[in-house]
Amino acid sequence: MSSFTQVLLEEGVEVELPAKLSDVIAMLDEDVPSFDCQGYGYRVAPAKGQIGSHWDLIIRSVNPARSDMAFAPVGRLEVEKLDHDMVLFRIPPLFEQQSEDVANFDTDGRLFGSFVYQVLNSFQRRQLIDLPGPLPAF
Repeated sequence: MSSFTQVLLEEGVEVELPAKLSDVIAMLDEDVPSFDCQGYGYRVAPAKGQIGSHWDLIIRSVNPARSDMAFAPVGRLEVEKLDHDMVLFRIPPLFEQQSEDVANFDTDGRLFGSFVYQVLNSFQRRQLIDLPGPLPAF
């Protein structure tokens, strides 16, 4: 993992998106299944939330080579409605992400780092954020 990725995961990410909460959730449902890293895919699953206001979501890696798809947690994210047309997208700092399951599976953070880059690139393609260029996929 690059030092930039390490700092990004250690510090976390917060981005305000000019969109409705339901649109951000729909975008994640649509885009995340197409993300991949080293032969793994991703799925987003709700952990807890308050309908129409806030969602805490678990990011799981998927191994399509296994018949059971082997869902393993790699991290989490939060989406929160700020007002009618603004959503806070948050990847909590690494110290808030720590769990034994994540530490045992994604030991160097490569899968979760790749997910973060891909979701930010997706926001840029949809013109929800402005980055100087696409973030690297690995």
